[in-house]
Amino acid sequence: MSLFSCITRGLRHHAGFCRHMSTEISKEKLLLVRQQTGVGLGKCRAALVDKNGDVEAATAFLKEESVKHGWARMEKLSGRKSSQGLLGVIRSEDNTTLSLVEVTCETDFVQRNERFVDLVHHATQAFHSNSQSLLPVGSSLASGTFDFDTMRDMKLTNGSTSLGNYLAECVGIIGENVVLRRGVVVTSPLLSSYVHAVSVPARGPCQFGHMGLISDFQMSSADRTYDDEAVAASRLVCQHLLSMDPVNPGLELATRPYDVEKLQQAHKAVLAEECILDESRTIAQVLTDGGLQLGGFLRFQLGEHEDAETSEDQ
Repeated sequence: MSLFSCITRGLRHHAGFCRHMSTEISKEKLLLVRQQTGVGLGKCRAALVDKNGDVEAATAFLKEESVKHGWARMEKLSGRKSSQGLLGVIRSEDNTTLSLVEVTCETDFVQRNERFVDLVHHATQAFHSNSQSLLPVGSSLASGTFDFDTMRDMKLTNGSTSLGNYLAECVGIIGENVVLRRGVVVTSPLLSSYVHAVSVPARGPCQFGHMGLISDFQMSSADRTYDDEAVAASRLVCQHLLSMDPVNPGLELATRPYDVEKLQQAHKAVLAEECILDESRTIAQVLTDGGLQLGGFLRFQLGEHEDAETSEDQ
């Protein structure tokens, strides 16, 4: 190496060292950037030095880099099997709309990771806030299933970024094949649901689980309201249907007004069963006590989409 090259290299090293020393990075700033981005402390420190200690600028830079890295990593990891994960479910306060999002990952370790749970939570919120616009206008009952390409441009509810970019950012940090498999939305004049709980606690209206059930109901008479007794009855019925897993009629039966004869025929066996959580009553009696009629119902489970694709390929 020539003398000139040695001197040039030394000067560059000295300039970088001086720059590093002239920008004092406090522990508080470092931890704040780490908390907001999830990247390693070394990268957080380097970004803060590069941005002269500006936390906001360093965070924005690291997030942008994470998104770029994440999209590339998503493509690279796309062939790896992702059979673990979570379902996120939100039901509207007026019980007329239910949104479900399925996000899968490779390991149960990541499934319990706070960043992965954040992803499922934000994805479910974003889909729920946009889902009704995807369905036909004016229908008393409608349902639809949508893939990642439909959902990727939806904005998170805080407006910070798109769902696709947020997923890419998370993949870049988590390092596994994380897949936003589907979003499902159902609307009806009266819906109830039950999500079989996992170790991840609910966040506000968003529940997490591996399986659950959506059911459509109608009040049995005009003078009955969806009061506490009716709410409890609909929940009992949903829990029973999820546990016993009868033949699934789908939601097509939930037309308004109900074809009572058709419904009774479809649910004949179910109505006669003892309620699994209250053996003193049949399902028919639970419905009567709650002033309800059972319409259609739909069971959902983590991985069923992938299982169906595997069966088609074989």
